[in-house]
Amino acid sequence: MPEWNGLQIPVADLRRVFERILEHVEQTAGKTVTLREDYFYSLPAPELYDVGKDAPEPTIGQSTESWQNLTSHPDSDWTVNWEFVWLGDILRAMGHLLPEGGPRSVGQ
Repeated sequence: MPEWNGLQIPVADLRRVFERILEHVEQTAGKTVTLREDYFYSLPAPELYDVGKDAPEPTIGQSTESWQNLTSHPDSDWTVNWEFVWLGDILRAMGHLLPEGGPRSVGQ
């Protein structure tokens, strides 16, 4: 098995992926996305990435809190790393809960 040296992702490719996904969402869902579930299970880092051990206990996350965190400090450099995590919460919910993203939200 080859040595793992990390996954290298060119930023330009990442930008193209985001643009393609956002164009699709806008075409299928319109100009506003509605997430009908607010709370979700979250696994804490760095334990999340230590797959050689038992899975960590999940915590509860909240989409509205993640979105508020993203939109309340748009010019702060100190939150950029956390913004990836908060955006990940929103993107995951969009992938799971939008009609074309697979299973609908609970109870629908």
